[in-house]
Amino acid sequence: MTDTLSGDEKREVIKKFNHRLNNDLQALMAYMKLQKRFGIDDEEIVNFSYVSIASISAIQNLMYNSKDDLICTRDFLNEFLNILNDHYMREGIAFSNDSEDDIRISPKAMFHLMMLLNEMIDLSFEFSFEGVADKKISFRVEENGDECLLTYSDNGSGISQPLKDSEMRMLLFDQLVHQIDGTSEFVNCNTVSVRCSHDF
Repeated sequence: MTDTLSGDEKREVIKKFNHRLNNDLQALMAYMKLQKRFGIDDEEIVNFSYVSIASISAIQNLMYNSKDDLICTRDFLNEFLNILNDHYMREGIAFSNDSEDDIRISPKAMFHLMMLLNEMIDLSFEFSFEGVADKKISFRVEENGDECLLTYSDNGSGISQPLKDSEMRMLLFDQLVHQIDGTSEFVNCNTVSVRCSHDF
């Protein structure tokens, strides 16, 4: 992309790139401080931070190759799936990305969508899989009229009850939903759906 730009244009692209990366890292650090303050287990914070940092790198790479400052959700979620499979390989969790729609959203929106997904995965990992041999997590992002619909589920006891039982975890979850201007619904004990606008 930068090969066709002038020197001033390249500097502007790099400036925007660095600004966006700094904002993402600052937001991640702030959220990790909240997790620590609320007593989240250190291992869970490590898992969250590893997946988030790797995801930020994937977002930046996709953004670097974008011609219109937007990222395809399907492309990112495929990268996200690879990150999850790599990090949780020893835990025996099978992840699946069932997204088919090609939705183009801003890198900022993608970052906050990733943070929400990552939090739900941490909740499943921490609370849902006791006694489950073949652990499975699936997610899907699709267009639904003027909205995006994120659907998340696992095959354990689910994340809805742990959220309802913990004011602190619900507060963290609601904060991430708020970041994408979304509304959440517990479809059943195993499935959560979040609706948000295209331009959150």
